[in-house]
Amino acid sequence: MEQEPPRQNTPPMVTERTLYSWVLGRNLRWQVLLVMLVLVTVGARVIPLELQKRIINQAIGLGKEDLLLVYCLLFIAAVLLASTLKFVINILQASIGQKTLKRMRAGLYAHILSLPLSFFRSIQPGQVVNALINELASISGFVGSAISVPLINLGTLVFMGGYLFYLNPLLAGLCFILYPVQIVFVPRLQQRMNEANRYRVRVSREISGNIGEVISGIHEVHGHAGYGVENDKFTRQAKSLLKANNRMNAYRYGIKLANNLFENFGPFILFIVGGTMTIRGHFDLGALVAFLSAYNSLSEPWRELMDFYQLLEDSRVRYKTVMASFHYQPEHHLLPVDRGVYRLQGNIELLGATYATADGSKLLDDISLSIRSGEMVALVGFSGSGKSTLVQIISQLLSYADGKVRLDGHEVRELTKADMAENLGVVPQHPFIFSGTVRENLLYSSLAGIRNRTAEGDLPDLDQIIEVTQQVGIFADILRFGVQALVSAERHPQLVARILALRPVFRTRYGEEHGDDIEFFDPQRYLEYGSIAQNIVFGEFPEHRTIRHAYHNRSFLEFLRQTGLDEQLTAFGATIALTIVPILSFAEPTPERFVDSPIPSDEIDDYAAAVADITLNSRDQLQPQFRNRLLKLALDFIPGRHTTVQMPRTLKENILKARHEFRLSFPEGGPIRPQFYDPQQYIESRNIRENILFGQPKSQRGGDVEHIDQHLVQLLIEEGLFEDILDRGLDFQVGSMGEYLSGGQRQKIALARVFLRRPGTYVLDEATAALDNASQARVQNFLQSLRGRHTILAVVHRLDTIAGYDRIIVMKAGKIVEAGTYQELMVKRGALYELVGRA
Repeated sequence: MEQEPPRQNTPPMVTERTLYSWVLGRNLRWQVLLVMLVLVTVGARVIPLELQKRIINQAIGLGKEDLLLVYCLLFIAAVLLASTLKFVINILQASIGQKTLKRMRAGLYAHILSLPLSFFRSIQPGQVVNALINELASISGFVGSAISVPLINLGTLVFMGGYLFYLNPLLAGLCFILYPVQIVFVPRLQQRMNEANRYRVRVSREISGNIGEVISGIHEVHGHAGYGVENDKFTRQAKSLLKANNRMNAYRYGIKLANNLFENFGPFILFIVGGTMTIRGHFDLGALVAFLSAYNSLSEPWRELMDFYQLLEDSRVRYKTVMASFHYQPEHHLLPVDRGVYRLQGNIELLGATYATADGSKLLDDISLSIRSGEMVALVGFSGSGKSTLVQIISQLLSYADGKVRLDGHEVRELTKADMAENLGVVPQHPFIFSGTVRENLLYSSLAGIRNRTAEGDLPDLDQIIEVTQQVGIFADILRFGVQALVSAERHPQLVARILALRPVFRTRYGEEHGDDIEFFDPQRYLEYGSIAQNIVFGEFPEHRTIRHAYHNRSFLEFLRQTGLDEQLTAFGATIALTIVPILSFAEPTPERFVDSPIPSDEIDDYAAAVADITLNSRDQLQPQFRNRLLKLALDFIPGRHTTVQMPRTLKENILKARHEFRLSFPEGGPIRPQFYDPQQYIESRNIRENILFGQPKSQRGGDVEHIDQHLVQLLIEEGLFEDILDRGLDFQVGSMGEYLSGGQRQKIALARVFLRRPGTYVLDEATAALDNASQARVQNFLQSLRGRHTILAVVHRLDTIAGYDRIIVMKAGKIVEAGTYQELMVKRGALYELVGRA
């Protein structure tokens, strides 16, 4: 995979930079400032030692109190100066490290994005994440301290050592005698620890890769119940990591043990020899105290030097490992050098193009093909015939081994990524949707063009977005996202006021027509499509965002007890459980069976236990947890939806009576803060659609809701609210990898973001496979409108749509077996005729 890059006018890759190149680089002025601060700090550290000697010998020894005060003040000033300088140095070190880490991550991330697709097939996402986030993070500490730490500590050692020899050369020489041994012994242990650390990093990355792979394929793990297999695999890897960590920690703590032994051997010599010399009068007491303080001051810089050496070696290992993992040359430049981006007409030519896998298997074999600008070509073939591989080598997503692939005479492998993106709009069968909003995903390609300075002007405006989203059939979905959005009355008072103004208009104009589709809120009527809790409150609990959580509210539960509803509802909950549990327990647990069930599939076992308790004991003797669960079941019951159980009429009447009492007992703004359904108030826990309706759809079936939304859209347009609601739909959060979108919606967004870019050539790889017939027809009509102005190459799976293409190319086993118009190939009764017959 690793290739030699074209070196002309090409800066070195980020993976080719040395670790120390990050230390200086853009940090030079800050490193110079650190050096200056270090020099002042080292000098400030010696001053208190000399002052200690003078305090004892001159001030205390001679009984001069005034001199004692002066020396003490100078002593504390020197200590404060050194401490303040140390604090400033630490802050600067951390700042340099974090800023460099940001640049390092950004540079490496940009490099990784430019690597060929074949690289990403051999590495797990978890390994990339771990390298960028975790492994580089530990290097930032080294970068910030690479100059200042060794300088300040070596300077301290030199100054302190010089001061010790100044006080007593013999004693100083004895104290330093073990340092050469330590310098030889500790680095050897460090080398062993580095080897252990390299192995630990390798094991950690393997585990990260495995975790990333499992998370990406979690649906397969669930589908095959592969929990045990994955747990066993993780356990084996965790054991390897445990051994690696234990081995590295043994060397690490061995180094600390050696350093501590060497550090404490010096004071032993000092007390024996220095004490004897002081007793015999060869060394004064003040000098001994100063000597002892100076020697003790040596331990900290020496220890920091040893720690720095460990940090240096660890950073070298990590940096080398990370950069080596991504040291691959991008196959193509991002932007052109010394020229503008090509604006191509859309001619495509292949001469003897061949593509082979790493093991030599040929997926494309000697493909020759010519497509004229403005031509509309369908690529069809048998399964595994190489259709997708062909469009990927044309799109520069795969590198062809032999032959030529040209766009307007330019060899594809020599074009930049910007050239390709500007002229080709590629839509794969399984498009990727990024986390963020619908709008951000729609404008992704357009924004990339502006960011790369290949597209002029602004991003597509709302009118263009509306036009394209209608063409691909995603417009209605976006509008539905908008009317389903929640709006804060406090943050958007003007919008809320305009929505409230639409309530009477909608009711007057469409109320009778939608009488069977909408249950309008009426304080005198029971809401058949609302829960019992919703009927009691006839409103919402804004702090919970949904009435379904009413049973968590103590004041609400106390109200049920005072009105006697708790016993009635618990009894009704028992009736529901006794009816539903036997039906669900002995039936196949399919998702469809639970759609209109008052008992969710994940709670069936809990209610089965409650039913068993009811059977064994009377309802009055139920355990508290079962009583609470049955009360919850009753509060969530919706008569219009949960039709298996008939709700007693008397219970409905009692609830309507309790509704009036509830409103009197708990006014808005009271302790439980209900928000009652009021035609003059906006309901923040309800979406825009329900606030305009001042009610709720009786059915969630697509046709009924779509019929309602059609009239809503008409009303929104008339009242000038259409763009506001559409904006909220465009701001809908699609979730991680578009998890809140259907497969068809993801494909429509992928089509729309390419159509918004308006490239000269469209390359569609089964880009409408997940679309319904109506959306498929819309896209096909749009493509037909582009004929003659844009080149279209489409891998097509629905053979009933290919008759309108200018030319059909049929592939089999990596070769083109026939090509021509639809009529020509059907008359020929060859491969296409066979494919159509199979379909």
